[in-house]
Parts: sequence; structure tokens; C-alpha cells
Amino acid sequence: MKVLIIEDDIQLNQALTEFFNIKKFKSIGVTNGLDAINMIDNKTFNLYIIDINIPEISGLDILQYIRKTELDTPIIIITASLEIENLSVAFKNGCNEYIKKPFHLKELDIRINKLLKMSTKNIITLNKELDYNLNTEEFIYQQQALTLRYKEKRFCTLMIENINNYVTFERIYDYVWEGEIRENYPLRQLISELRRKLPNNIIHTQVKMGYIIKQI
Repeated sequence: MKVLIIEDDIQLNQALTEFFNIKKFKSIGVTNGLDAINMIDNKTFNLYIIDINIPEISGLDILQYIRKTELDTPIIIITASLEIENLSVAFKNGCNEYIKKPFHLKELDIRINKLLKMSTKNIITLNKELDYNLNTEEFIYQQQALTLRYKEKRFCTLMIENINNYVTFERIYDYVWEGEIRENYPLRQLISELRRKLPNNIIHTQVKMGYIIKQI
């Protein structure tokens, strides 16, 4: 479980980092919006903790940025009492929970457990070592998340939603490329790179039909 903490209060940021270490989560803490965007662009996270009032780029803008590509990754907004009017904006833009300062870490723990329990409802098991989380759009292999790029996530989600059935090339192009020029990133190149990342050779090709991912 990887967590990004976006909080400019250094003491609170450190306290949250220690809290997640105790929970055996891998956490990264940043104190401004620019560093947060850099982390979001270059790493995959299973949970975001975002303070609304941070330097450079606001927490609400970061929330919107995440939701452009990650529809289901749990996001908890931290808010001060004077920022309570921002909550309606936060929920409209996809935050899952909020917690008001000052708060006890036990309260945060309860909210996190609730969100993670909800997210496990969309876990698809492919074999005894490999699962796919439809919420976070990632494979979990031997309890470790595999890093996928945006189009790879789109492809895998489409395949898992149609597990054990062939998906046509045309449907894959329409869903994964979303109207982009296909030649910029050929499908076969995407599949080749995915096969290097994924175990058990789970992506199968049927000539003139499409691709399929099967449960074992």
C-alpha cells in the first residue's frame, strides 16, 4: 500500500509518515503542490492524503488533477475549520472522505479502513499470486502493486471487465486511445511492454479476433 501525504505542516506531515510506517504502508510526504504533482506523475499510489491549503498549487487543484486519470483511488482531504466551505467543492471533484484539523490519528485510521474495505469489493483474482484492483486500476502480484502507465491501465481495466472473453482490436483502440491518433503508440507495442511487466503470460492473442485475459 503506497500513500502520498500532501501537507505543508512539517510536524503533521512527519506524524502522518510515522503513522503509516506503523501500519506497514509505504508513504511519501511532500509539503507543496508542485512536488505533489511531480510525485503523482511519476509514481503510483493507493491512497492520497491532501491538505486543502498548501503552497504553490492548492489541494483542490491537486484533487482535480488526480481525478483526470484516477477515478477510484481513495482521497482523504484535510481541512481547517475556516476552510469548511471548500468541502462541497472537494466532494464534487471526487474526494472520498475529509477530516478536520485538529484530529486524532485513530479517527484517521477509522476513515482509512472504511475506504480500503470499500475498495476491496472490486478485487478480481486471476490466480493464487495475481489480483487486479478495478478501483486503483493495478495488478497486485505477490502482494506488491505493479506500476502501469495510463494507457496500460486503460487496456487492463477493459480486459478485466471482460475477463475470459475476447475483446476486439477496434474496441481496444476506441477505449484505450480515446480518439487519439493510434500511430503514436501502436497496440502491439503496448502489449509487448505489458507482457514484460506482467507475470504468467496472462495476455493471449487470437488472430483476427483480439486479446483475452483468462482466470486460471
